[in-house]
Amino acid sequence: MQYMTKLLTHIKNNSKLFQEPELNYILGLTTTQIKDLKKEAMKNSFIHEIKREFFLSEEGEKFLAENPQISWVNEENAKRPEINLEYLKLEKAPPTVTRAIRLLAKHLLESEELKENSIEYYLVRELLCAKSTCAKVKKEMSKIILKDKRLKLVDVFEKFTTAPYGLTKSIISVLLLDILSKNLETIAIYENGQFQLRLTPLMFDRMIYCPQNFEIQNTIIEDIDIIEDLSKVILPCKSKNILDLTKGLIGRIRGLNKFALGTEKLNRSTVRLRNVILNAKDPISLFYRDIPMVLENKILCECDKKFIVKFENALSELENCYENLVNELKDFLFTAFEETSRENLAKRFEACKDYLGDSELKILFNNINELGSSEILWIERIATFVNKSRVPKDWSDNDVADFKVKVKEFALRFLTVESTVSTIDESCLNKDFQTLLTKLNNLSKREKNIILRKVAVEWNSKVS
Repeated sequence: MQYMTKLLTHIKNNSKLFQEPELNYILGLTTTQIKDLKKEAMKNSFIHEIKREFFLSEEGEKFLAENPQISWVNEENAKRPEINLEYLKLEKAPPTVTRAIRLLAKHLLESEELKENSIEYYLVRELLCAKSTCAKVKKEMSKIILKDKRLKLVDVFEKFTTAPYGLTKSIISVLLLDILSKNLETIAIYENGQFQLRLTPLMFDRMIYCPQNFEIQNTIIEDIDIIEDLSKVILPCKSKNILDLTKGLIGRIRGLNKFALGTEKLNRSTVRLRNVILNAKDPISLFYRDIPMVLENKILCECDKKFIVKFENALSELENCYENLVNELKDFLFTAFEETSRENLAKRFEACKDYLGDSELKILFNNINELGSSEILWIERIATFVNKSRVPKDWSDNDVADFKVKVKEFALRFLTVESTVSTIDESCLNKDFQTLLTKLNNLSKREKNIILRKVAVEWNSKVS
């Protein structure tokens, strides 16, 4: 018989109640609840129908007299607002309300339209409109959330679920969602201590079910002129919003490949800058203290233009380190094979291809011969084959060292083959070497055999 008093009271005041298009909102119940309630009222003869209108019977009047409507507000919860939507008063939110809050999150965070006369539509009317009974509570909640102090989300739920508020988790969730959605540019959100770049409906869902994992903080910072100069380096347009700068910077750092995120072959200050950004726990501390201390050993308000230059250079070094790695791998390959261009190297391998009994040299030749690909893709393919592992973007500094050792081995094996098949263009050799070859050719057969024996002994001693 729950909610029967409410139904009968409305029927007493409006005989055409069941013809109202907003019946669900008026009674604050779901369609199923209303159908069951109406059926129960008819069964107990509380109401009777005349030409599609419903009126209270004597039994209905008697029921109302014996069961007056009880207010949700009480002495213990004096700050609790009166709520019409009955399903918001339940300690455990029914699935329909949970789904409605998810859809409301999509509306407020992603601008999805609300379906008219849906539960999520009623949530807005009941809790978020200007004349809502919750306006005062929402204002108090906003004051707490918008303080420039890191706040555990579980403490917010704890404060408003207990006296003198006594709100349910459903009501708190909707009010919290509205506050966060209106302050996305200044409120930082942390999940398990990690700063989150963007509030999504899925994340908000986790915030409701596991508030103990989340913290929030308003990131308003004092007006420091140098912040605008920083924003020019990080963002496409100027900004004084510390959260914009944080999101932009972390987004750029996380967009780097694995090599850039792990290599130590950078300036010491650049490595430290990368590490403090990756481990950032607090946007304000990151910009006000952590980054300036790494680059200048000062706090932000003490820094000048030199700090901006150092910051820009360090960020540029990070973003260009993979390109520098590619150039380093290519230069090392050419040096090892005593060559200056990929085209000439391909020609040399082509001239020796019939003598390449080594299967690995054959595969290397196929990769070197891919002259139609870009410079970067060309060296990436060769490097991936040489190391027989991940692509260079995922390498560590140890992988780079392994590449150089293996390239030297490949070069030695190839140069040995090349020297025995007489395919070298002697005109490319320097004059001293050409003179030496001429002298060797003029030696007697006995003298040549002696030299060959000496070379063989020397070679075997090096190999062993």
